[in-house]
Amino acid sequence: MLDKKYKLLKSKIVLYVEDDLALQSNIKQVLNNFFDEVLIASDGDEAIDIYLQNQNRIDLIITDINMPKTNGIEFSKYIREYDKKLLIVIMSAYTNTDYLLDSIDLNIITYITKPFTTKKVFLLLDKILNSLELDNQFLLKNNIKFNYEKGELMVEEKSIILTSKETIFLKLLIDNDIVSYLMMYEYMWDYDKQPTQNAIKSFIKKIKKKVPKDLFKNKQGVGYYLG
Repeated sequence: MLDKKYKLLKSKIVLYVEDDLALQSNIKQVLNNFFDEVLIASDGDEAIDIYLQNQNRIDLIITDINMPKTNGIEFSKYIREYDKKLLIVIMSAYTNTDYLLDSIDLNIITYITKPFTTKKVFLLLDKILNSLELDNQFLLKNNIKFNYEKGELMVEEKSIILTSKETIFLKLLIDNDIVSYLMMYEYMWDYDKQPTQNAIKSFIKKIKKKVPKDLFKNKQGVGYYLG
């Protein structure tokens, strides 16, 4: 199952530039699992055209370096003339020092060497989330976002500020199929001073008044889970 934090990328559009058509097809399939739309270019010149047509929509560029016509570094330099902040990732089969230095000057968020393994995919996704300042946010439902670091739930455009216990509880719900009462005792209260059943009931009653209905549900005698 896809980690909930990566679902935040489903609203993002990426431009992927690669001249190797077989590799391009494979990686596009991978990226389609995480992003709303993947725009494809096979060389730097085509990438420039697509960028100019979609520059207000594109959230991220992933580009190879060695390509016919305009290479990835030249393409990235072109982008930086228009947009200093757009996220750019460089992919290459080589670790050429000059390319690495150029990528630093261009404020590239990361440089990935081929092959594009599963481990590298998730390292890249985490880097993108961090660069978009989304690494502590989770999409619970289509219109509900949870920011663990801020202790905040966003329901459409409405902000709900959570207590520390409420924040921990929602994070437990995200990380586990079910949150047992024992887990609640351990993570949300001083374990040496086990809370009473009334304390648990009072906590659940209060948080249910704050969060959307059916955000989480109870499995009788076991614990709680995301609805």
